[in-house]
Amino acid sequence: MMNMIEDKHFCTEVLKTTTEAMNYGLIYVGEDEMIREYSPLAMKMMGITVQEGESHPAGKLNSGDIVVVLDNDLGNDDKMSPDDLKKINIDSGEIKEGSVVLAIGVYDNKKIDPVYKVFNDYMPDRRVELRQRYLGFSIEAVIDFDEGRMSVKVNGKEYYMDYLESIGYLLAIEGDTGNVKFFQAKGYSYRKEAAGELLRGGSFAGKSATGQISGADYEEIKSARKMLKGKEFYETFKEVLAAENGACAEGVYEIYKRMMYCHLVRVRQISPYDGVYVFLRDSDAEESHVRQVNPLTMEVEKRAMKKRLQNRALEQPDFEGFIGSSPAMAQVKQLALKASKTKFNVIITGESGTGKSLLARQIHNLNNPDAPFVEVVCNAIAPSLIESELFGYAPRAFTGADPNGKMGFFERANGGTIFLDEIGEVPPEIQVKLLHVLQTKRIYRVGSTTPIDVDVRVITATNCDIEEEVKNGNFRQDLYYRINVFPIRIPPLRERQRDLYVLANNILEELCNKYDMEKKQFSEEAIDVITGYDWPGNVRELENIVERAITVCDGHVIYSENLMINSRDKMSLTLKQRVEREEKKIIEDTLFKNNDDRKKTMEELGLSRTVFYEKLKKYEITG
Repeated sequence: MMNMIEDKHFCTEVLKTTTEAMNYGLIYVGEDEMIREYSPLAMKMMGITVQEGESHPAGKLNSGDIVVVLDNDLGNDDKMSPDDLKKINIDSGEIKEGSVVLAIGVYDNKKIDPVYKVFNDYMPDRRVELRQRYLGFSIEAVIDFDEGRMSVKVNGKEYYMDYLESIGYLLAIEGDTGNVKFFQAKGYSYRKEAAGELLRGGSFAGKSATGQISGADYEEIKSARKMLKGKEFYETFKEVLAAENGACAEGVYEIYKRMMYCHLVRVRQISPYDGVYVFLRDSDAEESHVRQVNPLTMEVEKRAMKKRLQNRALEQPDFEGFIGSSPAMAQVKQLALKASKTKFNVIITGESGTGKSLLARQIHNLNNPDAPFVEVVCNAIAPSLIESELFGYAPRAFTGADPNGKMGFFERANGGTIFLDEIGEVPPEIQVKLLHVLQTKRIYRVGSTTPIDVDVRVITATNCDIEEEVKNGNFRQDLYYRINVFPIRIPPLRERQRDLYVLANNILEELCNKYDMEKKQFSEEAIDVITGYDWPGNVRELENIVERAITVCDGHVIYSENLMINSRDKMSLTLKQRVEREEKKIIEDTLFKNNDDRKKTMEELGLSRTVFYEKLKKYEITG
């Protein structure tokens, strides 16, 4: 069709309009590997144009400029090392490759002290911020890991940039005028404006209020090799370029360290329009529905799981059996990793079936896998026997006692870990004795006055509201303070919707291997049911339902009917839960209608920015 039409207007304008309507950018690369056309959306995706609004002229950092740096993974996608921060008078052994850094300092000035925060192995929150009145400016720097956003407010005016994996965000204020002279934007890689490059004296292009970039190397944007920079993508591009007319390739590729879903089409008809047409979509254009499973969504989740600092606990091999990449689970794993490096008493809270026992064992295994691990389910022991089971008893301590006496659970755990599950069910008289053991690390067997010293790490767990039990007088406050040194809450499955797809498939694979069955998969309808159900029984219930499904499923595909989830169970929600479910759906649908334009969505729904982002975080909406 293309060689029959001589009007170039069709090739460019109509095709670009069509792809933009489908929320795809278009890049047309000619036979000579030079880029002939960009659609407007493609130019925004590549950072050739930026969001309309704020502007600044071209330039470079000068002595006396105030510089704000935010980095969620120092050294990754920022061309920056700890030494570069010396340019704003920061020289700290705490800062290393992979650190999370928020910093404010004066460029090339050794007399004015900087202010900064640095996090390495653990962060206390998913949102870290640095607020400072600095040299007359009110500056607020924020890294929001859940939103994937970095923002800087200068005297109330906000500048921000979204990211997928990592970014080094830099903003500079002129020391003599107080004007913002530079702020980071998409395309900083090809413009050679990475934070490290600018700190080392590199120049930056100007930005106009209309979104145009000035002072950039526009010859470079014509080269496919330079602009579409990514080894895997470029290899695929070369294969398509060498192929026959109509050849296609598609997939998720990294272009300038940004993930793009790309569809490449070869046109080879001996016409002026021959070449490779690249249709692309980045995360900003991707549909936001949390249940949707598509190549880009899955790849982004995988990359985020591996590279974001706050999720590094997921890379530990010992966590392979504890599935989950949602923000809530990342926090749990970080806390567990931190707890494993100490001997503090840990209390794990969460509903029945969330995996408290598994997490306790993994905390133990991370630090001391060869030592004993003794698990005690406190409410499974008769109240009259619990003291002798925990601490043992002396020979002939009571009628029917073993004449040789018996070692208790604490002695068996000596040198390792004792896990007291359902600690809230321990009778009051035993609570007193437990408190004594935690204080002195010494036990007495029943019927004996001889002390036995024990070196035991204590991990406890409960599914009850133990603080409420303390208020009601059912649990000793002093014992609660002793066991609550390092609390970890495992969220229920209904708060981990993002994990459901991966978790269900992991359980399915494990069960098929366990029973030596042929590999099965969930239908899309079955996944919809799994992600739409509230899982009152948590992971244990999910395991049971998947196991039942593979038993009744005759073929390779598990349908919704095989799951045997009672439709009435789906409706067993409180009024609050139903309202929240509808509220989440309304926000997701409005985002989808507005092509993920958050500003337009919050205006349409009549929500303030603060309330809108609180709801996005609450419902784990990533659009």
